[in-house]
Amino acid sequence: MSGEGTTPDYFAPESVADACQRLAGEEGSVKVVAGGQTLMLIFRQGFVQADALVDISRLPELSGISTGDGRARVGATTTYADLAAHEVADRVTMLGEACNGIADRQVRNVGTIGGALCHADPAFDIVPPLLCLDADVQVASEGDHRRLPLSAFLVGHMRTDLGPDELLEGVAFNLPGPQQSGSAYEKHAAVDDGWATVGAATLVTVSDGTFSDVRVGLTAVADTAVRSPAVESTLVGNPVTEDAIEAASEEVTADIDPLDDLSGSAKYKRGLAPTLVARSLTTATERARGDR
Repeated sequence: MSGEGTTPDYFAPESVADACQRLAGEEGSVKVVAGGQTLMLIFRQGFVQADALVDISRLPELSGISTGDGRARVGATTTYADLAAHEVADRVTMLGEACNGIADRQVRNVGTIGGALCHADPAFDIVPPLLCLDADVQVASEGDHRRLPLSAFLVGHMRTDLGPDELLEGVAFNLPGPQQSGSAYEKHAAVDDGWATVGAATLVTVSDGTFSDVRVGLTAVADTAVRSPAVESTLVGNPVTEDAIEAASEEVTADIDPLDDLSGSAKYKRGLAPTLVARSLTTATERARGDR
């Protein structure tokens, strides 16, 4: 174990089992690293300390995207760029839009889906689309595996349900039906490629001119990314009209509790959220109806 103020010990396990064994057996603070886009930054800034780093970036069982039986699984070390380029992102448009709106190409080519979920920053773009998909996460520890909803995995501001001896293996979700479903992600940032002031992901299904299913997820408006049941319940069963979308989008303020930060004031975010939800819902609905 490294002493205080020294370089952390570095380990590159050869398997998930090896990584979990290292996490369980290492003394002191151990951090898992893959892309390292966020962890290395806050490590250099002194916001976190570690006695050891476990590098999982070269473990093949943690990378890539697979589909089957109507479900998709995204490995923890899959990059934003990998997901955006996959056919899953073509089918679930909000995933590609969220990934392509993250920082710059360099970050998207290195930053990982699992890293974003474990860091649990409330302003990360990829989380709201996954919440709309009712995604669940797979977690491994020495001799054990467990699965839980992403909404339960995210327990607070930059806090997750991941134990110190656990490793996130990936995230999985049901793929929306190809007929009459559409999704979209809308984001406002203070600067190009910057952190979201507010981001809104939506997934809708329409049937016989009415909304039969609606999912709305938001980022940067609470301690974690959140769903908006108020908007969802207001729209489901109602006719697909512009007025219905506008009226339902105003209900989002019941489900958010933004804070002042560098991206914008709480008041500004409250005013912005309904607009972005309406834009996202409109685009998702047009895609569900085949209009775009």
